[in-house]
Amino acid sequence: MKHTVVLIHPTIHSSGVSYLKERCNVVLAADGKEGTLIRTVNEHQADGLLARLEPITRHILESCPTLRAVQEPGVGLDNVDVAAASSLGIKALNVPDGNYTTVSEHAMLFVLACAQNLVRADRNVRTGNWGYRDTNLPCDVQGKTLLLIGFGRIGKSVAEKARVFGMEVLAYDAYVSAEAMAALGVKKVDRLADGLRAADFVTVHLPLTDETRGMMGAEEFRVMKRSAYVCNLGRGPMLNEKELYQALVDGEIAGAALDVFDPEPPSKDNPLFQLENVIVTPHTGGDTQESRSRLAVMAARSLLAALDGEPFPLNWANRKAMSL
Repeated sequence: MKHTVVLIHPTIHSSGVSYLKERCNVVLAADGKEGTLIRTVNEHQADGLLARLEPITRHILESCPTLRAVQEPGVGLDNVDVAAASSLGIKALNVPDGNYTTVSEHAMLFVLACAQNLVRADRNVRTGNWGYRDTNLPCDVQGKTLLLIGFGRIGKSVAEKARVFGMEVLAYDAYVSAEAMAALGVKKVDRLADGLRAADFVTVHLPLTDETRGMMGAEEFRVMKRSAYVCNLGRGPMLNEKELYQALVDGEIAGAALDVFDPEPPSKDNPLFQLENVIVTPHTGGDTQESRSRLAVMAARSLLAALDGEPFPLNWANRKAMSL
């Protein structure tokens, strides 16, 4: 009997959709609302659900007794109630290794754009202010210090690229040893405040957890250099936007670059959007044509492996919790 997988509009890259259609029944839900998903899964007795950033709540999981696996085509699973899935015997899967190089490229884009005042320079040239070049000199990144908050796949890839640019790289990650970091030419900092004081640029690459929520706020911005920049490529709630805005207005830090927000999508009235020293992108740090195709196929393969009952399907995030 073929598996039935529910996708949500707008869905994954066509390469992943094609992979699934060749191997199982595919149903497209019109949107990611609770009622729509519950109705679609139950109507088709689907055993698989492939989301993107839609909230997959306990109510959805409890209301869909045929579900056996939920797949997220990316690293973060904060949109899925993993605890509920585990208690219901539903496998929660992600793809942590499909777009880490893409995110690391975006991180370096942010660092370089901040250093070069790129967005402000662009705006001034477009409005006829050629004299901007004489009064707003950018800075080199060579010889500057980059602090990585998080040293997983993404952090390691950023470190590799930053060292090519001649940057000194520090990393804050309680779960990675100093020896492992040193092997990649990176110095471990045990206290976040120590790394923040030393850094010219800070990039954030951690998943959203109770521990990381709100980890960057007024106190952290206060200890940073007034010439420093912070770049968030993790999750929006890890950084307090109101306190970031105040730090920028007060000149406690030089600027920020944000790919993620709290909430998403952000309001067009977000006060950060009024500041010239803030660069923003629409949560596309891990999105390129190539990475979306990779993620879609990897997610499709992972989901079908889980539904087929393979003992250890790729990236089964709640395997330990379900075995307790």
